[in-house]
Amino acid sequence: MALIPKIEFTDSKTNWSIEIEDIGTTGRNKKNPNKLNYNKTYRTCQYLNCSNTIMISRLSGLCDEHDNHQHDLFLTLFDEKGGKVKSPRHDVIINNLIDWAKSRNFDLLPFFSDCSFTILGNIPDVSTLSKEVIHNNFIPKTLDEYLKICIETVNRHFPETNNSSFQMLEIKNIKYPARVLAITLVGLLLVEESNRGDRWFWREIVKDEAKTDFLGAAMPIAYFAAMNFPWGMEIGKAAPKFIPSGK
Repeated sequence: MALIPKIEFTDSKTNWSIEIEDIGTTGRNKKNPNKLNYNKTYRTCQYLNCSNTIMISRLSGLCDEHDNHQHDLFLTLFDEKGGKVKSPRHDVIINNLIDWAKSRNFDLLPFFSDCSFTILGNIPDVSTLSKEVIHNNFIPKTLDEYLKICIETVNRHFPETNNSSFQMLEIKNIKYPARVLAITLVGLLLVEESNRGDRWFWREIVKDEAKTDFLGAAMPIAYFAAMNFPWGMEIGKAAPKFIPSGK
């Protein structure tokens, strides 16, 4: 099994960088949520070069051996000196960006809205990216090309020409430029969408996005929405409870 080639992006002004690598089956491989046999026509596993027989009613279209993705994307963050830094979680990044934005009257909603339109449903799952599951009339871009699409959302809302993009936010004694947190977040959204999501499959292959079952990268964006809504009460740590778990 060939791994998806590792990619990286270095922010030219801050020299911080992210790296996304495929750690294969050594990671926390997720079940492939796509219903490759949604129309119940296949009797053999749809994983590349697998001839295992499956029940025609098995909607996944995959045998037990290939029911899980064989790939797992993982993001690593590096500081301006090239040192590895533990990437903050989605919710930590979002909370800190919200606090920072409020103090500077910076509207984050356009950025998150752009992420929802640009990233959700536009990033194929890892089995498709690895070309181990083939779809008729579709050839995936490289992982690097998908990352560039995500970075463009950052450039639109945290441009290099705006000094606010480089203001520092401190998280657990580490100072991050705001733009770097945004870059890290979109990288994590890409990883989440590809490792867990099925929106791309239903939108691109089946042409019926309404059948999407799994939130994928929509979960962090939903968290932002819950935290950012002008509630008439203090939400605080209750925000994650607004988001369904497990999907």
